[in-house]
Formats: sequence, C-alpha cells, structure tokens
Amino acid sequence: MKIIVISHLYPNKAYPARGTFIRELFLNITGKAPADMLVPTVRALPFTRKWDYTHAPFLADREAERVHYLSFPHKQFPKIIQRNITAALVPRLKRESGVESRITQNSGFDPNITRGSGILAHFHWLYPDALAIPALEAAGVPTVLTIHGSDWYKTRQPGSLRFLLDECLRSTRAVLTVGKTLREDIIRELPELASKVHVIYNVLDFTRFRPVDDRTNLLHDLQWAPGKQHVLCVANIRYEKGIDVLLEAAKTFDKDHVQFHLIGNVPGDRYSNRMVGEIRRRLNITLYPPVPHSDITTYYQACDVTVLPSRREGFGLSVAEAIACGKPVVATKSGGPEDIVNDDNGILVEIESPGQLAEGIRQVLSGSFAHKPQNIRQSIRHKFDSRSVLNRLFTIYHDVLNRRNVGESSLDLPM
Repeated sequence: MKIIVISHLYPNKAYPARGTFIRELFLNITGKAPADMLVPTVRALPFTRKWDYTHAPFLADREAERVHYLSFPHKQFPKIIQRNITAALVPRLKRESGVESRITQNSGFDPNITRGSGILAHFHWLYPDALAIPALEAAGVPTVLTIHGSDWYKTRQPGSLRFLLDECLRSTRAVLTVGKTLREDIIRELPELASKVHVIYNVLDFTRFRPVDDRTNLLHDLQWAPGKQHVLCVANIRYEKGIDVLLEAAKTFDKDHVQFHLIGNVPGDRYSNRMVGEIRRRLNITLYPPVPHSDITTYYQACDVTVLPSRREGFGLSVAEAIACGKPVVATKSGGPEDIVNDDNGILVEIESPGQLAEGIRQVLSGSFAHKPQNIRQSIRHKFDSRSVLNRLFTIYHDVLNRRNVGESSLDLPM
C-alpha cells in the first residue's frame, strides 16, 4: 500500500510550530510504508503573511508537496472552494494508482498490517481538505479522515458548508478522532456514522520528550529565575484556549515567587490583541512567540507545572508532551485532556473557572502532588507511543483497502 497524507496545516521554516503533530505522524508512517505528504495551499497575494506561510520551504527538502487551489476568506462560497480543491487533488492522486507494496521491518511493529496493494488518501482536517473526499471516492481512491476538534466545532453552523461536510463524512471509509469526547460529539449529531468513527490518538516521540535529572542549565539557558517556580502554558492566543481564564488565575500569585510563561501564536484579532495588552501590563507573565517543535522540550523540562485552560480541546498535545517529560499538568475538562490526565499525572478542573485553575496550580507547586517524574511519564506511555498508535492506524488502513468494515480485522487492537 501507499499512503498519501493530506493536510493544509504543516510546519515550514517560516512557521515551524504549525501542525507539528501532523508531521510527527507522517514521519512515523514513512517508516512503515511508502508515503507522500500533500499540503493543499491557498493561492495568496504576494507580500502578505499568508504568502510567507504558503511559500516558505519545508523543514526538510522534498519532504512535502504543495497543491495550490483557490479559496475565499471566512468560509465563503464553499461549493466553489470544493470544486477548486477537488480539481487540485484528484488528478494528483489518480496518478498514484497501482503503487506496489513495500514492507518496512521495524522492531515491535507488525508488518502484516502494511501488506496490500493500492493507494489510500488519509485526510487531516474536515475543512477545507476533506471537501475533496466525495470526488476521490467516486474515482476509486479510498479515503480516511482524521478530525482534530476545531474543524468540527467551528463548522456546525447551518448552511451549505455544513451540508457539504456532512456529505464528506458519509463518503469517507473511516472517520478518526483524536479524543473520545470528540468522537461522542460527532456521533451525537450523526449517529449513522457510529460504526466507522474511531479514536486514534496523536503520536508522541518518547525518545525526545523525557524527564531530566537536573534542570539548572535549562533555567540558565532560558533565563528563567532559579529562585522562582515556573508555570508553562503552550497555547495559541485564542478564545477557545481560555487565555483570559489563565490571566485571571495568574493574578492571584505572588510575582516574586511564581512566574508564568505563555508560548503561542497571536492571530491579531480583537481577543488576542486584548490578551497581549493585558500580558504586557503584568510582571509575572512572559509571552513568547511559537517555539519550533524541536526546541519546545526544553521549556517543558524547565517548568514546574504545565497548564492548559482551554474551553474546548480536541486532544491537548501540550498536556501529553509535558507529561512525557515527567511534568505534572493542570488542565480543564474541555474534551481532549480527559483522555490524558489522571490522578497519576495531574489535575483536571472545570472550564471557565480561574479559581479552580489557580487552586490546581497551587496544589502542584506546594508539593502535595508528589509523583515521581518517571511515574508521571509512564502513566500515558501505553496510549501514545508510536508503536501502539501506528498498529491501530495501519489496522484501519488494512481494513479500508480490503473493503472490510473498519475494526473487523483480527489485527485490531483494544483501546
């Protein structure tokens, strides 16, 4: 089999922190079977931020290929967008038909589930990428779709776009979600999809995200005061991420003893501009631009606790990465974190509750949450290590290519 991974969100040298989890998955897939990475790319005006993003080189030469199409802002004219993205993708994928199978041996990975011939398109993001699914299925190219959260929750308004996306969901062979709550929300609205919606978690690189015995040098390198306790939040400055809730919680801490660090993209809308203005007036919060995924480990290893105050979260990658580094977390019950956080690695609090968030942070910083870093790390390893995630993923690929109902294969693994 050959896998074509398709995602408009993918890191490049201008924006190395965008879509890192897609790249992590793609690179893992390439170790198991032939795979290409296609990046649907909007045609942009020169000398704009979008132009910079859509023309910057990828992190490695020839790692991915851009496929350009015409789009419109604010999800306007979705049928025209569908025609354009379909016209860009369908000819490219039809040329891939007839690819020979290649089996790559890897310790702990079952090579049987890569056997089979043909091409399979694995889409990420319901909008806009998945708009091409009905035409591909009609052309005989089997598809799988992963939904990450915002692409579902932000497209449920009544109208032609919702109608088109529901058609895409019904057309694809399997719908994968990065969390159980997201799966339940999809099935609640589209119960007829229940048999083909499955949870496949994001892959974590446990060789890179790991605890350290001594963080003295890390604090020095980051210029973090060694006499303070450090609270880290990795989240874009958006309303859904609950940054205002975090700022309210941070008000209750002594600036001389506790420092907050916030890493994330600033979209430049009214909400993010207001948050940035408030952060600049604070002495106990430092805002950083997005950090390349290759460097983010240092921040997790240097902090005392990682926080995610989201109002809604499909997965919660920063939570999982921090735990893999042996750090306790405080996260909201916003969907994804409930699959990750338990009594062995952190504290869950209600959304929209600065008081509970602050209390959870205090509990960790006070030392009452005294789990060892290695035990924190082991609490999630069985769920998110690449071997278990990829075995489940390739089982689904195998079932799709063999026209089985997904999950019928004897190779399918329990959750």
